[in-house]
Amino acid sequence: MAVAAGTLTSLGDNQLATRPATSEDKAKPLQFFGRVTYASATDASMVRDTLAVDPELRPQQVVRVLTVEDRDLVMRFDATDVRTLRAAVSTFCDLLALVTRTLEMFGSDGEFAQQ
Repeated sequence: MAVAAGTLTSLGDNQLATRPATSEDKAKPLQFFGRVTYASATDASMVRDTLAVDPELRPQQVVRVLTVEDRDLVMRFDATDVRTLRAAVSTFCDLLALVTRTLEMFGSDGEFAQQ
């Protein structure tokens, strides 16, 4: 797996983090977990790979971990404060909606879906 500018790190099978987990992550007591089910594991992996390339803007304050479990994209955010957590999750969900709509429009094979 390619690591872009040292910001994307593999944590094992189907897991990507915006940076390596460290002992200082224990100082991020607030967490958000989310799960989105796609039509296939390939679609879920495609969405994960698309969203994982954008690093968090405040890596000292928030860590994002994206995993694929079967057909589900599973997301976890750890943050130092509520405001940072809300901003990170909100921005991510906006991008997630955009990627999901694009996948629905064009399909995972690149074919344009007629509506």
